Amino acid sequence: MTLARTGLTRYTVGLPLLLAVVLAATTADFRQPQNLLNFGGQIAALLIASLGQMCVTLVAGIDLSVGSVMSLASCLLVLQPDPFLGVAMALAMGVAVGTVNGLGVAVAGVHPLVMTLSTATFLQGLCYVVLPIPGGQVPPALIAGATGEVGGVPMSFVWCGVTVVLLGWLTTRTRLGLHLFAVGSQPRSAHLNGVRVRSVTVLAYVSCSVLAAAAGIYLAARVSAGDPTLGASFGLESVAAVALGGVQLTGGVGSVAGVVAGALSLGLLTNGLNLFGISPFLRGVLTGALLLAAVSVQRRRHVGL
Repeated sequence: MTLARTGLTRYTVGLPLLLAVVLAATTADFRQPQNLLNFGGQIAALLIASLGQMCVTLVAGIDLSVGSVMSLASCLLVLQPDPFLGVAMALAMGVAVGTVNGLGVAVAGVHPLVMTLSTATFLQGLCYVVLPIPGGQVPPALIAGATGEVGGVPMSFVWCGVTVVLLGWLTTRTRLGLHLFAVGSQPRSAHLNGVRVRSVTVLAYVSCSVLAAAAGIYLAARVSAGDPTLGASFGLESVAAVALGGVQLTGGVGSVAGVVAGALSLGLLTNGLNLFGISPFLRGVLTGALLLAAVSVQRRRHVGL
């Protein structure tokens, strides 16, 4: 994969480094081990959801139902005392939602914004039917799987590491990864070269929803409860993370490393606001501003494979 294909620039890599240096220099609390552990726990769900959003963005799509999928996954998780059954239900829901979104976009020709916004609205209503108020009991095994340690390594880092390695392998070492870039760059040319454009698009949306469900499982286990509004902010934030990471919203350009950088930027921003005691409501303002800035500087590029 060429450097141009990854979308990485000095701004993409430099922003999280700059934020980390500024925070380390201005507040001693940022350098405390406990804060770094909290930061890892805070960013894990965003990173997982953003990597799923990247799969859709690579094929020139967008998924606004990410947050609702996360919320519904948390609601389903607390309904089952058996952790395996709860996880299976949540992931199966992710597969079903991704399939519906993918078929709507690739086969029915519905615009991704309209398709996924409709799905998000439907799922959000379903969340309140399943679990009207936050609560429920997450199985202890899942709580340990989100907040515990393995060999001294916090589970939040394990979740992030596994997802990054899996998506890195998928996008750079498999035929599906090559097809994602081809469909996003030139769908007509990809079709003429034997790529099953519709199937690849559906798989991209399925991957996004499954990863969103996984992020919802992790977040519910971390807070030890289900919540019908748990993922409310992640729809916008996952898009902002991929845009800040150099993933081209018109498709065909992006990388896992870029998404990691984008998620780190948003995570450091949130952590900094908390450390300085600034209102958390400002986070949405800054996220929207960063998304607008990131999209504004993007230019449509046709990059060869």
